[in-house]
Amino acid sequence: MKAVTLIAVAALAGPLMLAPAAYAAPSQTAAFEQPSQMIQSVANEMLQALNGHRAELRGHPEKIEAIVNKYLVPHFDAQLAADLVLGRYGRKATAEQKERFIQAFKDSMVKNYGAALLEFHSNMLTVYPTHVKPGTKVATVRTVFKRSNGATIPVLFYVYMTPSGWQAFDLNVEGISYVTSYRAELGPQIQQHGLDAVIQRLQAGEKPAALKKQP
Repeated sequence: MKAVTLIAVAALAGPLMLAPAAYAAPSQTAAFEQPSQMIQSVANEMLQALNGHRAELRGHPEKIEAIVNKYLVPHFDAQLAADLVLGRYGRKATAEQKERFIQAFKDSMVKNYGAALLEFHSNMLTVYPTHVKPGTKVATVRTVFKRSNGATIPVLFYVYMTPSGWQAFDLNVEGISYVTSYRAELGPQIQQHGLDAVIQRLQAGEKPAALKKQP
C-alpha cells in the first residue's frame, strides 16, 4: 500500500481526541444514527472543508491541523485507543503519565495524518450501510478506499456508542489493526526505555514505524 494512501485512510479515524465516555444509550427522542452514517457524515464534512482550499492549505499545516481537530476529533476516542495501545503498561502508569501519553499520541497522529487529507477526494471512499439496532453498543463499519490506480483497500472502522453518539476507537486496514500495530511497536520501547522516554519521542515528532511502512 502506498504510504500516502495508508495515512489518508487512517486520517479519518486516527488523530482524534475526546474526554473518556462510558457507554450510555443516546436520548430516545433523537433519531437513531447508524454508525455508517457517522463515518459518511465525517467524510462529507472534511471534503467541504478541503474543497476550494487545497492550494492554500498545502502551505499552512497549522490550518490542516485545525480542520482535523474541528471535524475529526469529536468522532474518535483517543483515550480509549491510547489505553488499548498501552495495554499492561498503562496499568502501571501514573495518571499524569497516561495524560501526557494520550496527548502526545493524539498530537503525533494529527501532525502525521493532517497533510495526507489533502489527497482525499470524494471518489476514494465507499461506505457500506450498517443495519444495527438501537441499543447496540459496539459495531463495525465496512468501507473501501480506492487508489488512484483503481485498486481497492478494505478498511474496517470499529466504533462504540457514547452519550454523544458513535465514536471510533480503532481501524483495520487490509487486515492490520492500528491499535495492535502501535502496541506491538511501542510495548518493547516502553519495556526497554520506560514510558517517559516514549512520550518524549512522540512529543519530539518522531514518526512511529507503523506510519513509515510501505508495501
